[in-house]
Amino acid sequence: MKLTPLKIVIIASTAAALIIPLLIFNLKDPVLIVSEESFITLYGKDRIRSQSFNSSLTLFRPVKTVVISASAADDVIPLAVAEMSSRPYCVLFPSRYTPSARIYKEKNPNIPVVLLRGRRPGDVTASASAGDDSSGLLYCFTDINIDFRRAALAASVLDEGKNGRIMIFYESGYRSQVREAFTQVQEEESITLNTSFYTNWSSFSETPDLSCVILAGIGHEFLEKKAGIPVISFSWLDPLLQPKDVAVIINDSPWVQAVEASRMAAAGEGGLIRSEFNVINNENFDRKTLRKIQNSW
Repeated sequence: MKLTPLKIVIIASTAAALIIPLLIFNLKDPVLIVSEESFITLYGKDRIRSQSFNSSLTLFRPVKTVVISASAADDVIPLAVAEMSSRPYCVLFPSRYTPSARIYKEKNPNIPVVLLRGRRPGDVTASASAGDDSSGLLYCFTDINIDFRRAALAASVLDEGKNGRIMIFYESGYRSQVREAFTQVQEEESITLNTSFYTNWSSFSETPDLSCVILAGIGHEFLEKKAGIPVISFSWLDPLLQPKDVAVIINDSPWVQAVEASRMAAAGEGGLIRSEFNVINNENFDRKTLRKIQNSW
């Protein structure tokens, strides 16, 4: 096929349209997420690659994970971050690395550093909007009020038509959020839910006619004792490693929070971030019910 000047221009323009954005993307400062090897293994490497890719597309800049050893010293972790990028767009540290985050920020005062504090019983929601502390770290909290409301909606769908009992296991610091969420859903949906609330496993007693169970930080012993009861689990664990009774996973991992946390870092303020809700599609659950759960949000 003979290439005419017009065809050459078209081919060159098409190539430029594909290559130039890719070059710009790769030249952009990356978002870095700090995590240890053991957590990455449990979370799922394929899952991280997929979520990082989607976040990269949304932010139009690379999202990369800084992999560290679980035994790495606090002052070594900032060196690993600097080795990955000398000037990242921002760095996201889970709260367990707070000392390392402070060291890194002290050495890099112009780089936004976000501390992902997750779901923390006892934290005052309003403190999230304050944004930072004296060291310049930005705080991002998981929006537990939204999490529990959506969990209550999912539980109401799983219970629909059964009039069974819904068991909620949660850490004591979540008491007001949990009860308010179920009260709100019952009022909004004009329904009555038969609920039992537990803040420790030892107070649990066998109950017939269970329709579903919510595990929010405690009560995972239930998965070893019962079978066939749908479970809503606040968990980061890879869905492939979850017991078959888990119907919904509520995930507030750093890779889920990367987009919103990066945007907050750019704005210079912390805040609240919603978790990702994953409905597990397997043969244990009715597909219509699973679709209803997805539509309830």
